[in-house]
Amino acid sequence: MKWIVLILVILFILVVAVSVYAANFFLNVALFRDNNWYDKMGHKMMNPDNFNKGQSQYDLTEEQQNQQGDIFWQTKFAQDHWLETDGEKLYSRLIVPHPESKKWVICVHGYRSYGQRDMAYVASQFSNQHYNILIPDLRAHGKSTGNVIGMGWLDRLDLLKWIQEVVKIEPHAEIILFGGSMGAATVMMTSGEELPVSIKGLVVDCGYSSVYDEFGAMLRSAFKLPAFPILTIANIMAKKKVGYSLKEASSVAQLAKNDLPTLFIHGTGDKFVPHQMLYDNMEATNGVKESLIVEKAPHLSSFIYEPEHYFDTVFEFIHRYC
Repeated sequence: MKWIVLILVILFILVVAVSVYAANFFLNVALFRDNNWYDKMGHKMMNPDNFNKGQSQYDLTEEQQNQQGDIFWQTKFAQDHWLETDGEKLYSRLIVPHPESKKWVICVHGYRSYGQRDMAYVASQFSNQHYNILIPDLRAHGKSTGNVIGMGWLDRLDLLKWIQEVVKIEPHAEIILFGGSMGAATVMMTSGEELPVSIKGLVVDCGYSSVYDEFGAMLRSAFKLPAFPILTIANIMAKKKVGYSLKEASSVAQLAKNDLPTLFIHGTGDKFVPHQMLYDNMEATNGVKESLIVEKAPHLSSFIYEPEHYFDTVFEFIHRYC
C-alpha cells in the first residue's frame, strides 16, 4: 500500500513539473516577440494553411490582392505616422486619399503579422468607398517596438490612442474599427472601453473569444496537449510574466459592454481560431449585430475566398447601421 501511495505521489510531482515546464514554454513562445521558435516551427503547427500554398484559384487571388495592396501602400497620399507611448515607439501607415471626407477606418492586423501584410488590400477597398485609413503595427509587431505581445488586451489601450490620433487629424471623423484575427480581438476588447462618439461601428474577422480559450484550442490542436492543467498554470504565470492574465483578456467580457453595430466574420476552415468562437462573441454584444460565414475559408482568408460577397456585406452593413 505504501508503495502505491509513493508511486502516486511521484507521478503527481512529475505531472506538475512537466505542466509547469510546458506552461512556461508555451507562454514564452506565444507572448514574447524575441522567441524565434514560433517562426521556425510554431507558425506551421498552429496555422498549417499558410504553408500549403499552391496554384489554386485562391492562391492566385491572394497574390493579386497582395500586389494591389502593396501598390496602394506606396501611393503618394500615404505616409508613416508614429506614436510614442509608455516608452515604446509605435508605427502606423496614414493614408489620406480623400482629405475632404469625414469617413475613416482603422485597420488592425493579426498575430505576429503587421499592418501592410494583413490590411493593405483591405485598406484599398475602403479607399474605394471614400475612406481615409490608419493602419497601425501593434506593439511588438512590424516596425513598432516592444517585446511583450498583448493579444489584444494591452493593444486595446494603444488603439484608444490611435483613435485620438485620427480625431486630432479630423475632429469630425466618423470612424469604423476593422480588425482581423488578433486585430479583431483588439477591436472587440476595445469596444468595452469608453469610446468617443466618433466611433460608429466595428467589423471583426476571425477574432477569438478570449486569450484563454484561444490558447486552449492551440494546445489541443497544434501541440496535442490537454488544456488542463497546463493552461491553468499558464494563466497564473502570465500575470507576472506579461502583466495580464489569459482569462481577463476576454473579447466576450468586453463585448458585453458594447452597444455599437458589429459585423462578425469567420471562415469555417479556420484552423487557427475555431469558427465557433464567432457565436460566443456575437451572443455577448449588445449592439446591432450581423454575421458573415464563409464556407471552407481558412484563417483570415474570407476576403480571398469570396471577395465580392465579403466587401459587399461589409459596406452594406456599414451603410445600413453606421
